[in-house]
Amino acid sequence: MTPIASWLSSHLRAGNAANAQRYQRAGSWVSRTYGELHDEVRRAAAILADAGAGAEAPVMIVAQTSPAWTVVDLAAATIGAPSVPVYPTSSVHQVADLLARTRPAVVVTDRDDLPPTSAVVLRLAEGGADVALAGPAELTAAQSEVVERRSAGVPEDRTFSIVFSSGSTGAPKGCILTHANWIAVVSAAAAFEAAGPEGAEHREHAFVYLPLAHVSARLQQFSTLALGGELVYGSGATPDLLEQIRQSRPTYVPGVPRLFESAYHRVGGDPQRLREVFGTRLKYALTGGAPIDAAILDAYARAGVPLVEGYGLTESSAALTLCAPHAQRPGSVGRALPGVELRIADDGEVLARGANIFVGYLDDPEATRDAFVDGWLRTGDLGSLDDDGFLWITGRKKNLLVTSTGKNIAPEPTENRMRIVLGVPDVLLVGDGRPYLSAIVFGRHPDDDALLDGLHEVNSRLSPPERVRRVLLVPRALRADDGELTAGGKIVRRVVFDHHAQLVDDLYSGVPVVGARVLEVDAASASRAPA
Repeated sequence: MTPIASWLSSHLRAGNAANAQRYQRAGSWVSRTYGELHDEVRRAAAILADAGAGAEAPVMIVAQTSPAWTVVDLAAATIGAPSVPVYPTSSVHQVADLLARTRPAVVVTDRDDLPPTSAVVLRLAEGGADVALAGPAELTAAQSEVVERRSAGVPEDRTFSIVFSSGSTGAPKGCILTHANWIAVVSAAAAFEAAGPEGAEHREHAFVYLPLAHVSARLQQFSTLALGGELVYGSGATPDLLEQIRQSRPTYVPGVPRLFESAYHRVGGDPQRLREVFGTRLKYALTGGAPIDAAILDAYARAGVPLVEGYGLTESSAALTLCAPHAQRPGSVGRALPGVELRIADDGEVLARGANIFVGYLDDPEATRDAFVDGWLRTGDLGSLDDDGFLWITGRKKNLLVTSTGKNIAPEPTENRMRIVLGVPDVLLVGDGRPYLSAIVFGRHPDDDALLDGLHEVNSRLSPPERVRRVLLVPRALRADDGELTAGGKIVRRVVFDHHAQLVDDLYSGVPVVGARVLEVDAASASRAPA
């Protein structure tokens, strides 16, 4: 067996009657056992091998999250073929670029608009189908022999997956993760969580809805299977996801802040209704990928829904730290996973090392060199460690705003607070090289009085140089089609700034602003707002 397949084999084996996957088919929830998943993975592995996948012949997956996605992912790992996960919302141009850069032997997809490719294209089954890839129901002796041969002798330093970063600060880079990297992070995450008072009980039913091209979603997928839990698949817009959570009653919901913020706003912050959304069986929920406001964490705690944070990057195989209900501090992203070391550089950057750290970027030795300093991964994030080892992230190093008065300001905490208090989807602070800070609010927003009340509340918690003095109200929302959002929903700051440069210049130069409204905030009045 390959290292990963061997490592999962205590649960993913023939005849295991425990449930591994639960998903909707024609409006009803159905389940697949570990034994059935094992058999389907081997069948898919044979189909991939017949199509030419192997150690030097990657498998690209361009599809929505589904049980079939998991099958193909496990099948590629079984025969030692590197996987290349691609966000299902990627444009044809973006897919073409990744095809050229990774040269896969096989592309598995549920889309009809793939660009021309020399790879073998296999159609992924619809989300509720039992069979991931079309082909014979049973393996021939020859196919079984091929799967066994491809599985044998795969070293841990072989590439497991080439995962592309979000591209929020530049062109996406292909992070090369080995079998050893992936085993290290999944083992560490599983060990950390199993060490709690309830062991791994929360993983009995884990809700999976994020694109599986998202490295943290794949970590949840693998760590749940490693702990013998059941993956419960969700899909659709936030209202659909919340209804699926209500129906399926998971014990664990990992996600991103937008899901938990949306649920909070939908129930008006009411603790009882918030608990009803997630159900009484939920042990805890995990958020990561972006900051979440402490007020949201507090609201979930009051509702009896432990919501904690984790932190990591693609280059760290998804995770560096985790919180859990038995080990958390609200606002912190947790302690280092077992086997992970953290330290803070002189300039405040978080540095990390461990067996989970990637080996480098695809075809980019210069960027690989720049990613490390003295053997430590440069995360690009600013933060601090307290005496008990809890990590606190304050912002991205590249995003620091330096005002003309010389004040260095990390924009993310204020942006995050504004989104929650104002109830708006996206906010960006501006003010680099300017005498004071302003904000751009995109899309829907409350009336001016409510906005001003909220802004005064936000400003009341900030020092004078950090306070927002003016706001640009841009009527349209940010759009992925315009390159303003990544496929994972993160803001691409440099693109948004470029698109709105004239508005910002006009705002600070005092000429009339065309294309947005300007709201003047009396920053000095912040002292009158409630703390």
